Amino acid sequence: MPVEKLLFPTKFRPGAIQFLKKLLVLKKVGLSKVKILHVIEKEKVSFDYAGYLRELEERLRHEASEILKEWTDELSKEIALESEIVVGIPEYEILEAEKTVDLVAMGKPTSGPLKKIFMGSTTLNILAHAKKPYILAKFEDEFIQSEKCLFCKVVFATDGSNPCKRALALLKELAPVIQEVDLVSVANLKRKESKGYYEPILEEFASELTNAGIKVDRHLLEGLPSKEVVNFAESTGASMIVVGTTGKDAFDELLIGSASHRIIEKTRLPVMVVP
Repeated sequence: MPVEKLLFPTKFRPGAIQFLKKLLVLKKVGLSKVKILHVIEKEKVSFDYAGYLRELEERLRHEASEILKEWTDELSKEIALESEIVVGIPEYEILEAEKTVDLVAMGKPTSGPLKKIFMGSTTLNILAHAKKPYILAKFEDEFIQSEKCLFCKVVFATDGSNPCKRALALLKELAPVIQEVDLVSVANLKRKESKGYYEPILEEFASELTNAGIKVDRHLLEGLPSKEVVNFAESTGASMIVVGTTGKDAFDELLIGSASHRIIEKTRLPVMVVP
């Protein structure tokens, strides 16, 4: 699962370019091109009593082009860039562009939990159909603004599911930029899960990461998985949380989102989500 091309959808929020710069460390593992995508939301320019708002579209496109020029001037010496400005529905445009890249990086959802339950958010709607890994970050967080390494201290939450196995394969590809991994499994007390179930999973995953040259510590916890993973990561100085998008939460996912979605919502840290 080599990472050669990155998609970076953006609304040019403060902190976005700082996040993108942190991702350029992936050049060490083969990243050679970044595609920057800006979507002008169709409903902003087409749903009005006056019909299609051509002048508004042209103004929004011009404003985006000016920012893209600044970004290109700042980044083009470090990485090959391509950019695109389109009018459309963000979910559709991002998922279409995703087909041509290896990894996507974008902002975290900002809508409240009630909106997510009944309406969803752009980010969660994308993750529901994603085929490629995504890295999500809260741009305004001080971590993004700092010089701290994005991949140095990774918390990898696993339940042994297939998405977690794919996340494991990706981490092995990223080994040259990872300093250490805290491998975490959580026995869900509400479901009366046995800690013993997770011991061989941790052993298997830890062995593979160690063989890839990554320093690994194993942690077997008890409680609500999303809460325990977030508390552990934030209390141990993690730089990123890595999760699979599905696992044992199929029923909960229909109602309030999977454990991975709840981790994305609750943590201030960047999260890499692997479908």
